[in-house]
Amino acid sequence: MADISSCVVDTSVIIKALFSPSWRHAGTTYSREMKTHKTCINLLSVLDESGTEFFLPLCGIIEIAAVSGRLADPHGAEEICNEIESRYTIVPEEQIIKTAKTIALSEGCPGFDTYFIALAEQESLPLFTDDLGMHQVCEKRKISSRLVRELDPATLSP
Repeated sequence: MADISSCVVDTSVIIKALFSPSWRHAGTTYSREMKTHKTCINLLSVLDESGTEFFLPLCGIIEIAAVSGRLADPHGAEEICNEIESRYTIVPEEQIIKTAKTIALSEGCPGFDTYFIALAEQESLPLFTDDLGMHQVCEKRKISSRLVRELDPATLSP
């Protein structure tokens, strides 16, 4: 992992790193979600320690605000967004809209997902996600993508 100088990080990874899964919501998948939570924390930590530059499409801030606003109080959600904006390279929509539109038309994936995929494709960056659908679109388009739930925590060392 230490050889990655830049990457795109999906909000699924950020949110799962920040918030522990709830037994009530995860139910039978709780142990898997708890493992993914720990893997997301370790992954972001290892990448950060190795000096990796994190890229995020602007719409990712809105998605993080919406989800963290449901999981934390509004003030906490705003602090999370401010921290992400100060530490990540935020890519404006106009820089990736053409690629995103092409992907949306050919793949039919959800709108926010399309921006992450477009950013990874356009900039030739690996994408870290815990969204299986997003990962599968990346595989189909030959975009380097890593599904966090499939990562071996033992390989996450600098």
